[in-house]
Amino acid sequence: LYNTMLGSLPDFHQGSVIALCMLFPSIVSILLLNYLQRFNVRYNKIAINDNQPDIFSDILWTLVSVVICVLILSSFVVVFVAPFVAEWPYNNTFTLNHFVSVFNDKSLVRVFKNSLVMSFFTAVFGTILVYASALVSARNKGLIHGTKIIEAIAQVSNTIPGMVLGISFLLAFRKTPLHNTLAILVCCNLVHFFATPYLMMKASLDKMNISWETTARILGDNWIKTVARIITPNVMRTHLEIFCYLFINGMVTVSAVVFLAGARTMVITTKIQELQHFAKFNEIFILSLLILAVNLVIKSVKGIVNRKQ
Repeated sequence: LYNTMLGSLPDFHQGSVIALCMLFPSIVSILLLNYLQRFNVRYNKIAINDNQPDIFSDILWTLVSVVICVLILSSFVVVFVAPFVAEWPYNNTFTLNHFVSVFNDKSLVRVFKNSLVMSFFTAVFGTILVYASALVSARNKGLIHGTKIIEAIAQVSNTIPGMVLGISFLLAFRKTPLHNTLAILVCCNLVHFFATPYLMMKASLDKMNISWETTARILGDNWIKTVARIITPNVMRTHLEIFCYLFINGMVTVSAVVFLAGARTMVITTKIQELQHFAKFNEIFILSLLILAVNLVIKSVKGIVNRKQ
């Protein structure tokens, strides 16, 4: 699909056919999930089983976990080493020239800024959208049809491949003011990442006492005041989790935005794909480290805020 739509000779008709073929398994999975939902059961009996301590088992599985982690991380060692040497693997002299050249390249700096802006607005608007949707489905039982629509949207967005979503936005918003803007990237990300944050927020709201709204209404508060004064403060941790989830995914996403990013709106992940064709691996590794650094900062800030709460 990528080669057909963004190759030397783009073929939108063939690309649309390929996208439809990729969409078929998603349709089957949606129908299958809807069919299996009727077999859901609720268990009322609770069995309490205490696991007996086993030092040998704990040590064994700890070693297995450490080995697996080392094997996974070892494949990324070159990413952390190559940018700091003159010419990997032939000249391993320490140098920061690669970083200097990247930060002196205005096009790469602009790409980095675009990624930050896109991820930030994706996180902000996504958190608001997810919260509003979860409130309708979890805390407002009167809007049954609205709940069904939101659940269907979440199910569809969770199963549609990112590349198909990118093609859909590309064909739907051609020759519109949104085309070749960061706004269309944000909108695409909101659809692409909607399902998981929505389920996170809905689960948090479902855990709350269902009588809060009724009690508040008896005491004279309307629904909006109840949401602002009672419900929202109790899900602030979930808000933070969703914001971080959307921001981090916005920084690393590529499947959908690769079809929508233009020359002025290119983000880090799409720029990395472009640099691969020119074998500029030092720039690729440095941009990858920038993504990692930003995401680690976001995770650290989230951890600090959670500890304070």
